[in-house]
Amino acid sequence: MTKARVLTLIFLISLIGFSSCRKNPKRIGNDLQPSNSLITVSSDSTLNIVTSNFTVPSLSTKMLGYTLLGNNNDPVFGISNFDFFTQFSLSTESQTWGEDAVADSVVLNLTFNGYYGGDTLEYMTARAYEILEDMYVDSTYRSNMVLECDETELANHVFSPRPHTAPDTILDRGVLRIPINPALGQKFIDNESELASNTKFKEFFKGLRVKCDVTNAEATICFFNMTHSYTYLRVYYHNNTDTLHYDFRVTSSDVRYNHYYHDFSNSEITFNDTTNNPKLYVQGTAGTRVFVNFPNLQEWASSLEDHVVINDARLFLSQAIDDTATYAPPTRLIVAGAKFDTDTTYALLPDQFVGTEYYGGIYDKTTGKVWFRITEYIQNVIQNGNYATECDGLLIYVDQGSYTPRRWAFHGPESDSISKRIKLEVVYSLVQD
Repeated sequence: MTKARVLTLIFLISLIGFSSCRKNPKRIGNDLQPSNSLITVSSDSTLNIVTSNFTVPSLSTKMLGYTLLGNNNDPVFGISNFDFFTQFSLSTESQTWGEDAVADSVVLNLTFNGYYGGDTLEYMTARAYEILEDMYVDSTYRSNMVLECDETELANHVFSPRPHTAPDTILDRGVLRIPINPALGQKFIDNESELASNTKFKEFFKGLRVKCDVTNAEATICFFNMTHSYTYLRVYYHNNTDTLHYDFRVTSSDVRYNHYYHDFSNSEITFNDTTNNPKLYVQGTAGTRVFVNFPNLQEWASSLEDHVVINDARLFLSQAIDDTATYAPPTRLIVAGAKFDTDTTYALLPDQFVGTEYYGGIYDKTTGKVWFRITEYIQNVIQNGNYATECDGLLIYVDQGSYTPRRWAFHGPESDSISKRIKLEVVYSLVQD
């Protein structure tokens, strides 16, 4: 073969290859797929959604990272009030006070770890009471539990939060100092034998309840680190030789728990109503959750006549109230399988186990939206009815809600803003068998 013929052959082969690459890829392989087994990909965002707001009975709040104290009359969610119960331990193996010891003063020092919502210039009143019931490490303590306390008021202290202003140049962070009745210190001194060991001390002194008055002021909620070195119950005293002080501390093994109280009577929230929800509300600290159901999913799938395969399903939530400068929204929300009653039991969805990036739930501050990918859940409902026998639908709630008071309102199915209503967007394939 001459050189000219070789070049001509190469040119023809290249031309044939180029022509093949220009073909519409959608047409390639059509002759290999049986005409009675075609797959059609479509989407739908008009599926019916039923929702309801409801309150949370209680949460486990034992031994949390932060203790909450404060009162806030939220213009949207109503009144939220927070207090706590805590044990104390000796800071030494035992304590002796010396000859003729007298308590001069007692102070409860609480180390700030931030605050949430409201107005930090509003004053609140903190009160303290001695707990009369034993607290046990192996017991469960929930946010609605109130232990019996002595009626004698040990503290009545008016304060406004200063979590970022250290009142003492020695400290590197803000603290709240609550003056305690010196009679408590004298009680410790007069019963020195009860301080011979930590076990005896806890039997003698059960601990303190610290609470804030419930008011209509839009004040704030304070976070405290109870095991920080600046948190202590300090007794200042003198004996016949010296002036001293002694600290009782909260250790990691001391029982403590948060108590939460919510009054929604003056809030804008309507509860347990599945017919009229222009807005939906989620709040941590045993506040509010949202129930969601898609009652016509199976009917919708049946109407398509072919076998439905869900390629992607996402639930979209859009912010309904722009007050995030004062009330920061939850960093993350959770959606789970749920039963529609106030004693809600719930189970994590299989979609969540894929990972946060896939599953979603993260608040986007730029768009004011949250989305969840619930593809496998929707497929299960279509094929099997309810996701599980104990679940009627979905539950949306605040992640880490046992100690975060963050809250958020988003558009419901009856919102006047149609484009921002809660929406389920499904991408599906129809398989013709």
